[in-house]
Amino acid sequence: MKVAYFVFFISLFIVFESFGQINYKSDIQRKNSLISKKDSLKFSRIPQLKLPVSYKSKSLPAVVDNSELLYFRPVFEQVYNECGQASGIAMNYTYEVDLLRNLPANVEENQYPTHYCWNFENGGLGWYGVSYFHSFDILKMNGTPNMVDYGGMSAGGHQRWLSGYQEYYNGMHNRIDEYYAIKVGTIEGLLTLKHWLNDHLNGSENGGVASIYSDSGWDTHVLPEGTPEEGKHVIIEWSSVVGHALTICGYNDSIRYDYNGDGVYTNDIDINDDQIINMKDWEIGALKYANNYWEGTCYADSGFCYVMYKTLAVEFGNGGLWNNEVHVVKPKEEYSPLLTIRAIIKHNSRDKIKVLIGISADTNAIEPFTILDFPIFDFQGGNQYMQGGNSIEEHKTIEIGLDISPLLNEINSGQFAKVFLQLMENDPNNIGTGEIIHFSIIDYSNGTNEINCNSSNVPIIENGTTTLSLTHLFNFYDINIETEELPSATLYQPYNFQLNASGGSSPYNWSLLMNYSEIIYTDNFVEFNNEGLVTNDPEDGFVAKQLDFNFPIYGQEYNEVYISTDGFFFLIKTCIPGHISIASFCISKTLN
Repeated sequence: MKVAYFVFFISLFIVFESFGQINYKSDIQRKNSLISKKDSLKFSRIPQLKLPVSYKSKSLPAVVDNSELLYFRPVFEQVYNECGQASGIAMNYTYEVDLLRNLPANVEENQYPTHYCWNFENGGLGWYGVSYFHSFDILKMNGTPNMVDYGGMSAGGHQRWLSGYQEYYNGMHNRIDEYYAIKVGTIEGLLTLKHWLNDHLNGSENGGVASIYSDSGWDTHVLPEGTPEEGKHVIIEWSSVVGHALTICGYNDSIRYDYNGDGVYTNDIDINDDQIINMKDWEIGALKYANNYWEGTCYADSGFCYVMYKTLAVEFGNGGLWNNEVHVVKPKEEYSPLLTIRAIIKHNSRDKIKVLIGISADTNAIEPFTILDFPIFDFQGGNQYMQGGNSIEEHKTIEIGLDISPLLNEINSGQFAKVFLQLMENDPNNIGTGEIIHFSIIDYSNGTNEINCNSSNVPIIENGTTTLSLTHLFNFYDINIETEELPSATLYQPYNFQLNASGGSSPYNWSLLMNYSEIIYTDNFVEFNNEGLVTNDPEDGFVAKQLDFNFPIYGQEYNEVYISTDGFFFLIKTCIPGHISIASFCISKTLN
């Protein structure tokens, strides 16, 4: 009898105005989209940047063009389906981190490749585009090598995984702190984006860039004679397919396009006959973007084009952007890992394995107390050797490096702790096999100290979990939160209190700790013959079920659940008219 393990993870609690923000698209739209329904659900909930109160009356220049700055790398030609990484990493992240470090972006040492991240998620043969959100998560967890360390933008093609600890270690220094969405469908949202482009919403001398999901930008028009930038190209509406990623680099408040053909350019007339005058009626103003489509610099105006402000407000599917939002990244200016692992793994079918790293303060433990789950080496890359392909014997073996510094939060300085490497193989048909050749940790808290595991060349447990471990005395500069308690808050009143800490490296990031208990229950799977729930679509549907009880989560009680075929549970409760509370879960299932 197979045993099923079900683990529920609380992901977020949000208030939506309606299900419309979740963006259910037609099957045709979805199959031609870089944003799957599962991604649409997940990534429509990333943190949002809001316009600071002090900026609501702050003036803006009429034109901003950050593509003219030395931090903006030259437009290049993408070679396959890596547009998400072309915009999100090669253009967006490169600009933002080079600006922080005051480095020119026209040299490879200061540029970052598309294929390092893309190749982990593209299915192994390069057939699939990968959303830049997934790649942002890779940069948050483990960083990215620069073009020199990787060997070029797409060195080795669309199958290659990088091998070499030093290259991984160098990449760990290039990180994203966080990425955000800016809802641009309103005037305030547009102002937020424009201020980001102008000064990063913090008074900086230079502003930022942003990434968007749209179509490929093929349906361009020409700006009319006698208007600013006449003869240059502009997008006046997007298609209903999310098939491409672009990079916004500026704006121009004077760009004009006559949507209703009356010969007058206006922002104050109801041109779409909906009895409302808003951004959907605007004929003046546009963003400027760069496009690394297959035509490269031959696209539009040497790789650049305008897109009207109006398209930001129009609903997706009727000419607007996906989710009516743009996305920005905030890199870490400097980062140095304190603790890493170096592992050499041999396997002939990389999509059958997953690498986990854990730690326990109990040196007698046989399994980790806390585990780091990485977005790479995670049952990815197709049925190929570890470095890609199926023909070169040496490519079965890969040397990797992972930053496991967050695990230091789980132990105390000055004590021994046990670090674990776990290699999971999910291969019921015995297609692949391999071994863990080497496992070590490298402690950078006081110089460079590599501690090797006593076991080497360990055959993996077929279709199971192979665990190696080592023990080390850790001495590091711990962070001490000096604030011992918070003053009481007054209900419905703004609350502000400065927390103090010492040690570690400032600035500190603070977040609320929402504790919950997790219980893993293992038993034989039992077939039930009771009520069956049938989704409204077998591939991309959901079904509602009224609960016979109230389910409490973080002070809210829910009495209805929506079950999605994509593995999400939504607990629903009506709060006030026009609003619903949604708590979402993801199901993880492993069959042995």
